[in-house]
Amino acid sequence: MKLKLLVLATLLTAGAHAAEVRSANLDAAGKNILVDVSYGGGCKEHTFKLKLAGCLESFPVQCSAQLVETVVGGPDFCEAIISKTVKFSLKKYRLTDGYYKGGSLTILGDKNFRGEDSSATVILP
Repeated sequence: MKLKLLVLATLLTAGAHAAEVRSANLDAAGKNILVDVSYGGGCKEHTFKLKLAGCLESFPVQCSAQLVETVVGGPDFCEAIISKTVKFSLKKYRLTDGYYKGGSLTILGDKNFRGEDSSATVILP
């Protein structure tokens, strides 16, 4: 019975988690953050968003965000390693205000395949 509950809990919580963050840059126009991610799966659609975690009151400001991966339709049990670039609009995340100018945004991901924390930092325009 305990094993069944553990498996059920794992399935219910497997829908949203973070992928590995490999690098991050601004696009040429400076309007989007491009994040190179790597994740396991291959059979279902994976979507990504940033969860802003806050900023340090420094000059320039230093902010952090968690990369959150959601698997559409529940867990993806396929075993391929997928690498792709995900685009996040600075405007959508309200990072275009003068408060953020020249500040840094560190994007935190899940542990990589070696068990190390993954992150990347981008300087905001």
